[in-house]
Amino acid sequence: MGNVIPITDIETGRKNYRYAVYEHKLVGPDEMIYSRSFIVIKNRYDVIIRFTRLHNFVGAYEKKVFRPLTSDVKAKMHYICMMLNYVLIDHYDVYKVDHVFKVTKEILTCFFMDYALEKKADGGYRGSQSIEKCVHAVTLFYKKLIHKYGGYVALKKDELYVESQIFTRRGRMIKKQVPAFQIRGIQEKQEIFRDIPTKVFQILMNLAVRYAPDISFAIGLQAFAGLRPGEVCNVRQERSAKGAGIIMTLRDGKLIKAEIDLTREYAMRSDGVICGRIKKERKQCVYPPFLEAFQTLYEYHKKFLALHEFEDEFSPMFVNKKGMAMTYDDYYARFQRLIEVKLRPLLLNHSDPECRIYGQILSENRLGPHALRHWFSVQLALRGEDVAQLQFWRGDKNPESAFGYLQNKGDLIRELAKTNELLADFLLEKGKHSYEEL
Repeated sequence: MGNVIPITDIETGRKNYRYAVYEHKLVGPDEMIYSRSFIVIKNRYDVIIRFTRLHNFVGAYEKKVFRPLTSDVKAKMHYICMMLNYVLIDHYDVYKVDHVFKVTKEILTCFFMDYALEKKADGGYRGSQSIEKCVHAVTLFYKKLIHKYGGYVALKKDELYVESQIFTRRGRMIKKQVPAFQIRGIQEKQEIFRDIPTKVFQILMNLAVRYAPDISFAIGLQAFAGLRPGEVCNVRQERSAKGAGIIMTLRDGKLIKAEIDLTREYAMRSDGVICGRIKKERKQCVYPPFLEAFQTLYEYHKKFLALHEFEDEFSPMFVNKKGMAMTYDDYYARFQRLIEVKLRPLLLNHSDPECRIYGQILSENRLGPHALRHWFSVQLALRGEDVAQLQFWRGDKNPESAFGYLQNKGDLIRELAKTNELLADFLLEKGKHSYEEL
């Protein structure tokens, strides 16, 4: 029990140490990638000096018998480490707490309040969702400690939770335990620059086909199927030994269905480098109105792959200059170069005033590939999809994100023109010629 919180024997220079999360990547059966995270103690040189057993008390699947091999609770561990550093190191002179068992409810409340009111690096404040996650993670952590060590822990279970009655979606009333904390924060509207007018998206797509053929199809996967950037880097070719990364259904040469296989996260490179993460394992379909444009891009990309070497064992869909699977960082850098070198200069000198204004906006804001998934979501909302359909087509775990798009639908309609049904027209003649020359 004594080594649950092993910093107690490091009294000299306590502030020279920090709790941190160490993530170890593993390749399991069938080359499936998964990770295991641990809470460790590092010195001021960022060197691990000790592993702890605190990861055993970070909640995940606590009420289930089966636990997926790929499950990991890294995100929750970061909240636990923040709490440990706050109480046991940064505010040791205030609370005089030298053991995780001695933390009281009042101390936890102070930590939650400071977490909510602390400014982030960008000058803003943490959102309510982040605060909720922090409170839930730390509260569950102590619930599990109490379950294991009982009276050794100063906190009591009834100090952590209160029982509340809620209604399920089917209208049945059930009892649920919720954290017994009320944390005040600063309500701040957080705006992330991610809006792309459809006319600008069409220009971007043209430029990608001509100047960045290695990522033009990646852009299409995000804009036409709603994939996240990291998920794009996990897509395999149809010829992959791990199973086709894309399943195409054609009728008389016309694509009627396209599925992207994201059911497992496999190793994509011989050097073991992780290319990206799949947030929700699934088979993601291309949104039907975009199938024609998707098929056009895919045919161009196959011509690109035919002229470039790649690791046949892994058959990645997107490759870097070395012929290895493209990582998230590779993709992000290529996308940024396309924006900075090609899109922004073109828009600034465009004949359309709206395009020129957007070009000026790009001079002041960074547009990342996540904006493509946002564009996709806006099109779903404008086309009348409900919450369930938005959640399905976006590949979300829960419907919260979809609600945001529907709540702001009126603004979207006023600000954005509905996409032309004939999206195949997005390719300029110059873009076509660049592939015909391959």
